[in-house]
Order: sequence, then C-alpha cells, then structure tokens
Amino acid sequence: MLRKAPLMFMLLALVLAILAAWSAHRWIEGRATQAAATKVVTSPILVAGADLLAGQRLEAQHLVIQQWPAGTLPAGHLSRPEQALGRVVKGAVVKGEVILAAKLLPEGLAGGLSAVVPEGYRAMTVHVDEVIGVGGFLQPGDRVDVLVTFAKGPFSNDPATRVLLQDVPVLTVGEKAQEEPEGSKMKRQKATVVALQLKPEQGERLALAANEGKVILALRNQGDRQDQPGGGIRLTSLLPAAAPPAPPPSPKQEAPTIEVIKGVERGVQSLGKPTQEIRSARQAPQAQAAPPELPNLTPAKP
Repeated sequence: MLRKAPLMFMLLALVLAILAAWSAHRWIEGRATQAAATKVVTSPILVAGADLLAGQRLEAQHLVIQQWPAGTLPAGHLSRPEQALGRVVKGAVVKGEVILAAKLLPEGLAGGLSAVVPEGYRAMTVHVDEVIGVGGFLQPGDRVDVLVTFAKGPFSNDPATRVLLQDVPVLTVGEKAQEEPEGSKMKRQKATVVALQLKPEQGERLALAANEGKVILALRNQGDRQDQPGGGIRLTSLLPAAAPPAPPPSPKQEAPTIEVIKGVERGVQSLGKPTQEIRSARQAPQAQAAPPELPNLTPAKP
C-alpha cells in the first residue's frame, strides 16, 4: 500500500495540471470571442497634413485621412477630401488638427487677406524696413505697439515721439521687390509690408500719422495685453540743455596817450587808465574828483 502512494499522487497531479490547462484555454477563447464581439467601429476623418496659414486655399497635399472611433468624432468634421479641396481656412491650422467645416469659408469664396479680417475690423498695411519692422522678426499673430515720430509739432519746431496705438494684432507679413533708380542703374531691394488689424477710427489715426511722420512698430510679449500710459517725449526733454558758449575774451585796453611839446622838447605822456575805464568813470554818478596831477614827461628821442 505504501508503495502505491507516490504513484497515486503523481496521477492526481497530472489530472490537476490537465484541468488547469483546459480552464486557461477556455478563458483565453472567451476573451477573444468577447473582443471580437465588441470590436471598435471607426470612421474616416480629415486632418491637416501640414501647418496652414489663415487665408490659405486647401490642396490635396494639405489633407490626410485618419480612422477615428465612431463615437469620438467632433461635430462638423469632414470625411472626404472632396468636401475641403479648394476651400479657404479662416484661421491658422496646425499639422494633425481636425479640419472642421466651421474653420473653412463657404465654397466659392476667394481667400487672401479679406478672409482673415474679423467682422468690424479693417486690415491696414504699413511699409516698413528692418528697423521699423523689428528687424524682420515679425510674424502673423504677433502683437505690436505703433509709435510715430514727428519732425515738428503744430506750435513748435521741437521733434516729438509718442505711442499712437497699443496691442495691435499683426495679420500678415510679406515682402515685395521694388526697383529704385541709382544713377544710371536700377537697384533692386525688398520692402516689407505688414498688415495690421485695426478698428476704423484707429485706421484714421494711423493714416494721418503715417502721412505726417515716421511710423515705427514695437513688438509686444504675447501675454502682455495691458495698455501702458505714455504722454510722449520731445527732443528738448530727451537731451539736457546745452550751456551757452563762453563769450570771446575782450581785447586789451591800452591807456590813451598825448603828445606834449615843451619848448624845443617833445614827449609822449600816458594818462594812466584805459579809455573804457575813463569813459565809465565819467558816466558813473559820483562827485567830480580833482584832476590828477600829470606825471613827469618823458622826452621823445629826436
């Protein structure tokens, strides 16, 4: 009996192992069947295949089709490229962003700058160079302050600068080639054109300032939306008052002389005080003093 005990334990362990393997197999089959029964249903959706600028017209290379779960599709999504080809985006779109119908202009409308101007605003262009345009670092979406410098004011010839507009959005930044005469040759240079988003009354102020003075743009921090008070500055307040030039030294005054002839002798006599001092003494309101005695005469050499 004792000899048969190990054999019985081995048979029991084998049976238990077979039961465990069979149970694991049935559990795996059940999970696979459940996953097949709950398979996620997907639908096509259009996303941007590249970064798009406001006012840009969509072409085939700008669109990518992805498969999204049917229950996660946003409202207004597009599923076929034909629904978006040739239409214009209203605002900037980043790569991978969903193309929504609300972000596109209606079919048949042209793109360009007019497509990105919000309702109630106007787009006004300013011609700038690298100094006026912040060294070429301006980009669409930046915000700037507009400064204007006048060579002279209405009541003074003193040059002045002041902040005209603050926190103005930049719509577009572009370059165009210009031909300028330089002697007998033509010099080709680039002029930067910056389109600013302004209200009508702001456009009036900028138009007058650009006609009468020089406009300069100052780039703002994107998070700084607070207007700062500024009353402007004049050249006389910027530079310290210069001291008047020193008067030239007055010429040395010589005492007047007289020629004295005494008999056969002739001499020259100095009266002792410069002419200006004598005149001042005569004009001073004081009591008349006794005339000074003449000093000894110096005979003139024959």
